[in-house]
Amino acid sequence: MLIINFILFLINFFSIHPVSTLTASLSKKDKIQIEEKPQNAILTSQKVVKIGEVELWTEALGNPKNPPILLISGAGSHAHFWSDPFCKKFVDKGYFVIRYDNRDVGLSSAVNFEKFPYDLNDLAKDAAAILDNYGLKKAHLIGHSMGGYIAQLFAVNYPDRLLSVSVIGSGPAGGTTELDTPPTEAEKKLFDEALQRMFGNRPSKNFEESLDGFLTLWKFLHGKVDLDLQLAIAYAKDMYIRSKHPIGARRGVHFSVMQKMADTLNQRREIFSKIHSPFLIIQGGEDPLILPRRGGVALSKVLPHSKLELIPEMGHMFFNPSLEDKIASLIFQFHSSH
Repeated sequence: MLIINFILFLINFFSIHPVSTLTASLSKKDKIQIEEKPQNAILTSQKVVKIGEVELWTEALGNPKNPPILLISGAGSHAHFWSDPFCKKFVDKGYFVIRYDNRDVGLSSAVNFEKFPYDLNDLAKDAAAILDNYGLKKAHLIGHSMGGYIAQLFAVNYPDRLLSVSVIGSGPAGGTTELDTPPTEAEKKLFDEALQRMFGNRPSKNFEESLDGFLTLWKFLHGKVDLDLQLAIAYAKDMYIRSKHPIGARRGVHFSVMQKMADTLNQRREIFSKIHSPFLIIQGGEDPLILPRRGGVALSKVLPHSKLELIPEMGHMFFNPSLEDKIASLIFQFHSSH
């Protein structure tokens, strides 16, 4: 079971390594047209937050006097996983939004992991340090996949610094009865297909020759929701042009972080009794990676005060404007009720 749980935790990281044998071809003309179509413009400011020797790239959007939201990306995902249009929805609603690159991603530091290993508790500490640097006592946290696990540990370690937590495509960060139960045959079949697709290939250093593989995999991860090419290509392109790290160069670091998380699941069976913040759980009904029963549904059972929102056709990713609207709307409703 630990191996299965481990794969569930690290899976968002491997979602950036596509299977190129599948077809998701676009003509060169189509790619150029999509790349030249601008996203909704939004004014931002960037700064680097230093935590010892580690430097974290951060980007702020909106009025710093407004209620803050900290967006936490999944393993291997950079800050712009949270698209400009998605962030703008929150800015327009009167929030101050911060998104950032985790260690070993994007424009943040590469860490000598053998000499200075870290875990998800350290990544939760990074999130707290970002709030400190911006002079924020409390914030709403929104985390996707691994970011949702980081948010859970933040809720345990820094309960007084939370306004609320919203997690998307995440399961329990500790052992639970539901995770003790083996997956069904249907769950195992779906999960095995996801693994087969993800571990089949690696992207090259060339964006153009890797793009079809990214789009094919992300289409699979989208469940029954259409993949928006503009959003997906913008995210993929950022992996190449807005990063200190060669494609795939730091994947071993995240593999090790998630390995430790999985190996110590049962040491955290009691953490859920320590989480008292308002907690929203958004789960895709067609998520092949964080399977609903073992993901958001399992988390909701150990957080009886939480609110579970199941989006039937959603998969693991949400590169889709309508889906971004839906997720933002659920979070707005949740915030307004707490």
